[in-house]
Formats: sequence, C-alpha cells, structure tokens
Amino acid sequence: LPEAKFRHTRKVLMSAVTTMRRYNSSPHGDMKGKIIISFISFIIGLQARNVLDLFSTTSSYEISSQSSGNYNNDAFAPQVSQLDWRNANAARKSTTSRYAERNELDAANHASSDTATDAPTMAPMPKRQKEIPRFNRGNYTETSEPLLWSLPTRGHSNLPSADEFMKSYIAEKRRLGKDIPWEMPLGDEQAVKLPLPIIGLNFPKSATLTLKEFFKCGGLTAIHTSAQQGRIAICMRENLLAGNAPLHGCNHHKSKKTRKIEPIEFISDIGTQFPCFYSSLHEGGLEAIAEHYPHATIMLVTRNAKSWHRSMSGWGSILAHWRIKCGFDGNLNHTKSDYWHQRWINSPRKKEDYWIDFYNAHTQKIRDFAMKNPSLTYVEVELEDENMANKMEYYTGVPSTCVMDCHPGPKWIREHPNVTGRCLSIGGISQSTKVQDNSRGGDWTDDDDDTGDQR
Repeated sequence: LPEAKFRHTRKVLMSAVTTMRRYNSSPHGDMKGKIIISFISFIIGLQARNVLDLFSTTSSYEISSQSSGNYNNDAFAPQVSQLDWRNANAARKSTTSRYAERNELDAANHASSDTATDAPTMAPMPKRQKEIPRFNRGNYTETSEPLLWSLPTRGHSNLPSADEFMKSYIAEKRRLGKDIPWEMPLGDEQAVKLPLPIIGLNFPKSATLTLKEFFKCGGLTAIHTSAQQGRIAICMRENLLAGNAPLHGCNHHKSKKTRKIEPIEFISDIGTQFPCFYSSLHEGGLEAIAEHYPHATIMLVTRNAKSWHRSMSGWGSILAHWRIKCGFDGNLNHTKSDYWHQRWINSPRKKEDYWIDFYNAHTQKIRDFAMKNPSLTYVEVELEDENMANKMEYYTGVPSTCVMDCHPGPKWIREHPNVTGRCLSIGGISQSTKVQDNSRGGDWTDDDDDTGDQR
C-alpha cells in the first residue's frame, strides 16, 4: 500500500539519520567524514518528500489530503491528482470571498474538463458606473417637444442704457412705496444687500461666470450652469411643466469643505439647448419666478449686442442649436412666430442683424417684466461700463475687487500660460491681454453653456 510504503521509507530514513548523527558526535570520527555525513544528512532531509513521490504511485499531496479526511477518496482523489499545485495553494491563500469563489470555479473546470462540456464559468466583474444626476440631458431623447417662446416685436431697436433704465425703475419703486435694498444698511447677518435668491438671467457669453464668482467672493452659495442634482435649466423646465417652484429639487448644495447642505443663493447660466429651455424666453418661465419667489432679485448684465454675437459665433454651436433644437428662428413646429420667422428670412446670410435684434428684444422683455412685478428687485449693469465694478458694489454691498475677468474652458488658459486659473482680478490683467481677447470677441465672454453638464 502507498501509505505503508511511506511509513517504511520514513522509518529507514530516520534510522540512517540517527546513525549518522551518532557518528558525527563520536570523538573517533575525523573532520572530513563528519562534513560528508552532515552533507548527506542535509540532502536526505530536504529531498525525502520528492524521493518518495518518485517511487510512489500516489502523490504526497494526495496522501496528505486522504489522511486528513478533507475529501471523499472515491469521488475526489482522481480529480485532485490533476490539479496544479500552485493553483490549489493560491485558492487556499485567497483572502477575499470573490477571489476564492473564482479559484474554486477554475479548479472545478480544470478537474472536470475531461468529463463535462458545460463547466461553470465566472462572469466578469462589472465596472462601477458613475450615477447620472436627476436633471441630466442624457435622460431625454431627441423627440422632446420644444416649448413655446416669445419676445417683444417692437420697442427694442433703440434701447436706453442700463443706467437710464435703472433710474426709471428706481423712480417707479419709490412711487409705489417699495423699498430700495441698496439704500438700506447692510444687516449683521447679511452677506449682500439684495433679497435672496438672486437669479441671473444673462444670455450665454454675457458674464454669467463673472457673476457667479462675484457672489461667491461675497460669501453666497453661488452656482453656475449645474447644481449637484444636475442641470439647473432642466430642473426649471421640469418644474414649470409640473407646476412646481422653479428651483424645486435643485435648490440646495452640499459644501465640499463643511459637508453641510446649504440653500443655493445665486444661480446663473440657467439655460440649455437640449432639452431647450430658457426661463426668460419660454412661456411661463418668468411668471413662475414671480409667483413662487415674489421677493427675489433678478440680475441682468448686458453687453454690446454686436460683440455678444461675435462671441456666440465663436463659441461652439450654440446659435445652431438655438435655431435647430429651440426654434429661435421662429420656424419649428408649433413655436412658429411670424415676426421672427420673417425677420430670419430677410436677414443676411450671417444673420448678425437677426441675433442683435434677438438679444435686444430679450433685454426689453426682462425690463418689462421687472416693471410689472415691483415686489421683485431688479438690477442691471453693462459689462463694458468702466465703472461696472463700483456699481456692482453699490447695488450689492460686495466689494468691487470681487469682480473678476473670467474665461471658460482650457483654451484661454493654454493661450495665456502665465495665468493660474480661468478668473483674474480686473486690476491684474494686462491691457494687451484685453486687446487680444477683444480681437476675437472673447473679452469677458465667460459661459459654459456649450460644455455639457458639470459636477
């Protein structure tokens, strides 16, 4: 029997080792003999197991498994002899259940390869996927119907300046006995003079990021384009259709520093091309703000319409999306507007005149809305005004040094290797840099509207 043979061989080897040890300790043995005997004893001790495997019909691993009682001899002994020693050892040393399960299946497949054709296999471990935010454009299809939109068709050809309109607006507020927030002292617990929330209705490429950084510098929880729940414009679109408050479900932000959930106090760049929605353009958007936030602040930063069009034309494909997906040319399904559609047809090929009128009409619509809703607070400044920073401080109470010159995306940073971020203090940017940006329509053109969802 293999086990009997093993015991007999072990007995012989132990007897030989004992004899050599006695000779090695005898005073009559010379030094050379002692060294030879010690060497032979060492080799026999190391190779006893391998020598036994050479002359035995059953492997030592099988013998140890049979003697330990871990396997059923009839069912498992023929299979275990086929296993590779390293695989079996690795399976025993596995520290994770997932790794051990995979090794067990590999061992079973190897053992039953001669008798089974449908051995169990381990499915690949799935990769962890990032959770898509609730208000993400990926949750919509191309068949999403565009909403109705409107703009004034007259009165926007010769708009008064922002300063001129603000004088008329303040006079109307006083006539109605309404408070002027910037004429009131700043409270101890107030970060800004304006009522919250502050909603920026600037068009893309009209200092949306500059406003966000300004109020963030002033201590507000300011969000640009997307909240942690997803795109703000999509959130506002769904709430409009459901009859909820515009910022329902996207009005809180979890601070990365304090880990506290805080209410969002300022938002800007709140439009998106797909699914298309702009509160200041689509029917019911502005009315929902007045209904649910009657004491909020509407902020608008305007710029020269021609410069704005130049910036928009060089920033992605926003204008193309406005025409195709939003129907802002006045000709898309049920959003057709005879005035704007004819204006589009009659406009020259580059459509610069059309978009300039479109921009000015948007400004006129928001001004009309502010005059009709005196419970709201309205603030308008011009981007190109050299005193813009001081006026922002006057209206808000936030220091003028918080007004930054911001540029989105990595392109501007690559073109200006000396800068460390996409926003710079106005006093710290050279005149040559401003001239270079003006030449390509990029001065203060800071919008992420065409860069997809963020955070």
